[in-house]
Amino acid sequence: MCELKNRFIALLLAVFILVASSGIGSAAETIVHSGESIQAAVNNASEGDTILVELGTYSEDIQVETPNLILKSKSGNPDYTILNGEIRIIDAAIPVSTEINGFTIQGFGIISIGFAGCTAKNCKIMNCSMGMNAAMDSSVVAENCQFIKCGTGMAGGHLTCVRAENCHFIDCGVAMSPGTGPDDYYYSKNNVEIRTDDSGKQVAIPIPDYPAEPEPTPTPTPVETPEPTPVEPSEPTPVPTPAETPASTPTETPVETPVEPEPSPVETPVDSGGSSSSGGSSHRSSSGGSGGTGGSPENQRNVAHKDTTKVFVPNGKTVTFNFTNDVTVVECITFESEKTVGKITAIAEDLKNKSTLVSKLPEGEVYKSFNIWVGNAGYGDSNSISNATITFKVEKSWLNEMNLDPVFIVLYKYDDKNKTWIEIPAIINNEDDQFFYFTAEVPGFSSFAIGNSNNSLLASKGNSQLASEPTGKFVNGEVRSAGNSTVTGGTEKESPGFGIISGVVGLLGMIIYKRI
Repeated sequence: MCELKNRFIALLLAVFILVASSGIGSAAETIVHSGESIQAAVNNASEGDTILVELGTYSEDIQVETPNLILKSKSGNPDYTILNGEIRIIDAAIPVSTEINGFTIQGFGIISIGFAGCTAKNCKIMNCSMGMNAAMDSSVVAENCQFIKCGTGMAGGHLTCVRAENCHFIDCGVAMSPGTGPDDYYYSKNNVEIRTDDSGKQVAIPIPDYPAEPEPTPTPTPVETPEPTPVEPSEPTPVPTPAETPASTPTETPVETPVEPEPSPVETPVDSGGSSSSGGSSHRSSSGGSGGTGGSPENQRNVAHKDTTKVFVPNGKTVTFNFTNDVTVVECITFESEKTVGKITAIAEDLKNKSTLVSKLPEGEVYKSFNIWVGNAGYGDSNSISNATITFKVEKSWLNEMNLDPVFIVLYKYDDKNKTWIEIPAIINNEDDQFFYFTAEVPGFSSFAIGNSNNSLLASKGNSQLASEPTGKFVNGEVRSAGNSTVTGGTEKESPGFGIISGVVGLLGMIIYKRI
């Protein structure tokens, strides 16, 4: 009996060990075949999984919110696995780190947003306004990659990390543009910038390693000490020889040596495809017209113009972000912050069509769709800010073409929660020969549209009934929903006097009847 009991316990222990060990190393590997969706595999992946992508060309945008995901081409050769789209790495309440390995990514590049990081290995990133972009609080790392014909190869915003090692930046406007704040991290090692001149010849310019290499400390100090002792006693005997040698030999040799090595690093030809480039070759740039270092969830194919600006945001004070490059409809934004958040980035984006983040446009004529993003992780559209305003402009030529009075211009903000547009009144504050300038109080910053009021067309026709569309209205700091109702003339209310008199008369009649 005792032996049977021991065997039973041993069997239980074995089963327990088997079950416990089955959870170890549970990371899965998924294969995406040609013609299938990479995003579908990403959506079904768990933390630590590897997605292998077979040869082919894939045209889609990819958004990754799963931690420690590895996205890898099956061949390992970027020429055989091509992605036409944007890769967005976004933190979904938890930090996200992603590795992209062995792809050609063309058109839209890689962006990490929030507490997220992306490492690209053995990739070709081509024809992008920004090859790899680190928005606030994020990082981008490139190893053994080629950035070809990008406006900016790698860029970083506030509180970001930009790191590159063994990379080539070929015919890019700017190779690396890291954040310039004291808390931003920048690392560069063994990177080369390659430019094609007008004759088609390629010239390689090494990018200085940063931080400064720790090599100068171990200089050949110990080698110098043994030299004077053995050399000096043997030299004094041949006195006539040193007198003749310095006259001819040392004068010619040192002059030739420093001249020759200088041109060699500047004119190193490199075999790599590409045509003539445009732009300067500096490695740092400020935020400006069509670029920017902040993060935007908008599909970058839909962005016509972009402007960015940075301001320190303290607690309880009104701050103003001025967009001075004059490339979007937004002139400036203001708000008060409930907390001190430091120096943050605001982004204004004019869009080619309606935002990819909204379901449809508001009713009526729409002048322009645009986005405004402030800070990170939804900060600009949260309870952390108050008293927010937007100053924007509308072309007079468009108003004349639409036969609209500027007093009917309103601002629409998209309410992502209710999937509807909020109509916000706008006040004319200025005008010039080309534009009317408006200011509107907004409940936050996200996707917007400028258009005519839902009631303006009816009002212009002299209709006294103002039909309201299924949009909300932002009035005195509150969002009020508006139903499909009409405002008509007042209806008569029934006077309660007649009913009261009838009741009293009836009661008196009953009393008299009982007494009789």
